[in-house]
Amino acid sequence: MMRGAWGPGVARRSLALGAAVIALGATIACGGSSKNSNNAPASNDGGTTSSSEGGSPANPNVAAFEAGTPIDVSSIPAMNWTFVPIDGAICRDGSATGIGVNLNPQSTQLAIYLEGGGACFNSVTCGANPAKFGMSDFAGRFMGNSGGGGILNRTDAANPIKDWNLVYVPFCTGDVHAGNAPNTMVQGVGVQQFVGYVNMSLYLARLVPTFKNLTKVLLTGVSAGGFGAAANYPQTARAFAPVPVYDLDDSGPPMEDPYVPKCLQQEWAQLWGFDKTILAECGSDCPDPTNYTLDATLHTAKMYPNVPFGLVEDTDDSVITLFYGFGGNNCMTGPLGFPTPVSGSTFTAGLLDERMKLSAYKNFGSFIFQGTAHTSLGGTTLDTVTAGGDEGGPTVKLSDWVTQIVANNVTNAGP
Repeated sequence: MMRGAWGPGVARRSLALGAAVIALGATIACGGSSKNSNNAPASNDGGTTSSSEGGSPANPNVAAFEAGTPIDVSSIPAMNWTFVPIDGAICRDGSATGIGVNLNPQSTQLAIYLEGGGACFNSVTCGANPAKFGMSDFAGRFMGNSGGGGILNRTDAANPIKDWNLVYVPFCTGDVHAGNAPNTMVQGVGVQQFVGYVNMSLYLARLVPTFKNLTKVLLTGVSAGGFGAAANYPQTARAFAPVPVYDLDDSGPPMEDPYVPKCLQQEWAQLWGFDKTILAECGSDCPDPTNYTLDATLHTAKMYPNVPFGLVEDTDDSVITLFYGFGGNNCMTGPLGFPTPVSGSTFTAGLLDERMKLSAYKNFGSFIFQGTAHTSLGGTTLDTVTAGGDEGGPTVKLSDWVTQIVANNVTNAGP
């Protein structure tokens, strides 16, 4: 996953196309709000106003999560990363996959981190997206680095979740963790297994019975994982209820048309089976299946008004501006399939538009900073990135802002 810091030139970004598709960071997550220091989650329903039980059209088996098989933690050393294969979970090439766990037996809090890594919807994007993730890939990511990086780093005193139980969800399904479309043909690539949402259901069925005494859950992710955290939020909240589940999206800004053109949203939905996941969750709150990303965010805000949601993004993300560029010219890309990136001014306008439309929901906060970098929670920038304070106050460090989010104090930082 690239965390770029390139300049705004189109030519330079085009050379970085691989980075754009490797680090997707897509849509429907969380937006802005005004300060809310007193929005403690409801104790009886995990923060949701919904009275439904036992699942939804997107996932009818939620009621069975607590009856799932817990992970055998007896042989897992505390405070170190261990790979756990999950029966039935597969990558887009059909190979088996699993999750990483890092346990703190003294903690009653759990963070689930969804990794970024690209998207697969044509021959260009699929070529830069990981199609598998197994034990050896996990070893390359974590072995010898028991602390992980950024928000997964247990040795960083400024990291607000350093003492929590940690779960790492790899990304190898090409569908921003949100698909339910097995055996789907991608022209020029072949048959793919777009089952990121289905995999998450399998992970939850193991995690819920493993962690019996939780007081709080944070669902978070970067880039494709930021999108995935939002897409999987409803089923995760239902699975852990009545424990409150918070959401923190890094570099997955929800924008509607024209910032994310309808043709691109439609392509994602049709290829990745969003009619069985995101759109099924959203129902009548998403009346246009070609322009649903921000609507789905607003739906989540309405359904879960008592838990904090946060978005981290910069004003000219060099990767996401390229990714959204695939929607330009009615989704007709340039030579060799290279898109023209969205301009920084247009991207910033899209961020401000989503923050304005989400401002009615006081549980949404945003951390918007100046720059062209892509993702901040997974690396050293957790402690260095700053943005303007809420309501014109002093600048705020990202790690401090995240600390406030997980303590139920939702604020805006940035323009």
